[in-house]
Amino acid sequence: MLYTMQGLVNKMWNKVNIVFKVKTPIHIGYLPFRGSLVSPTRYYIPGRNLWGAVTKRITEFVLKNPDIEDYKEIGKQVMENFRFSYFYLYDDKNIYFPNYTDEGLKYGDVDGDKNKIPLSEFEYRFIGSRISTAIDPNSLTAKDESLHEIEFINNKFKDEKGEVKNLKIVGCLWFKDGTKIKNEEITKKDKGIMIGEFNVLEELIIGGESKYGFGRVVLDSVDKVKFPLELEEKNQKTIINMNMKNPLFAHLSYDKNKNINIKFRGDIELFTGRGYFDPCNNKMSSSEPGKVLSQSKYYFVPGTHIELSNSTISVIIKWDGTMELNSNEPDRAFTSGAKTAK
Repeated sequence: MLYTMQGLVNKMWNKVNIVFKVKTPIHIGYLPFRGSLVSPTRYYIPGRNLWGAVTKRITEFVLKNPDIEDYKEIGKQVMENFRFSYFYLYDDKNIYFPNYTDEGLKYGDVDGDKNKIPLSEFEYRFIGSRISTAIDPNSLTAKDESLHEIEFINNKFKDEKGEVKNLKIVGCLWFKDGTKIKNEEITKKDKGIMIGEFNVLEELIIGGESKYGFGRVVLDSVDKVKFPLELEEKNQKTIINMNMKNPLFAHLSYDKNKNINIKFRGDIELFTGRGYFDPCNNKMSSSEPGKVLSQSKYYFVPGTHIELSNSTISVIIKWDGTMELNSNEPDRAFTSGAKTAK
């Protein structure tokens, strides 16, 4: 009987492993900036950005002339019925997960050291930047204090042989059985997730600077590359059993009062997000992109290794791909050792 019930629980969420081809550079901005003239990018795509892109795509398909309230309503339905992993760079051979090692931050596959590269090489292969300025229409010269540099994930890279290749990103999403958005049913097919014959994943715009043409990705494959996370539902919570030998695949919430003595190798940041509205706060919205900042909290960053008494722990994955320790986990799993970071 337990086996049957467990089987039913696991069938509540449909997993879709996804590879996108990056058609134009991607800028995933974050705070705080490293300098007043530089807009840095993250080197991966948080689940929140996928939520925003999917919300926009679905809203503009099911409604002809949506307004901000329509985006908010459908955004909340997506929050309730979808979960998104973080997405990482992929070159058809390796997934470039961040990984804080004894030699510093590296990027590459989780298993072994063979396919990991140092940060400097990762940036050389995959990260670019562009300097721009606003023009004063009266003098046709650069406006004062308008010069800035935008960093981005490039859509092209050179492989070990010097050949130019198209960059891809890989991750996954889950959606509930029977999900409906505005009475339109979501189904999984070989070519993606569908509303009738409309493929929600066929093309998305992810991240910022879309006015410059940034952020366009197109679907490359479904379920051809397996992303190493599995979700199940327990007590109405979406749970992932995380192997603590691996680096974190997403931000994990940090409580400075409870977790002060955790031993870890990695980093902690104050994490927030920009958008038209804060999906967790109805009162915060704007007609301008990026004007609303969600509430900031401290998180362990992706790639961090945490030393715990348990080799596997249960974490809750939230609508934006971030994770928090399941309240059913014993506190002792998160309270041993002295804090360290490299």
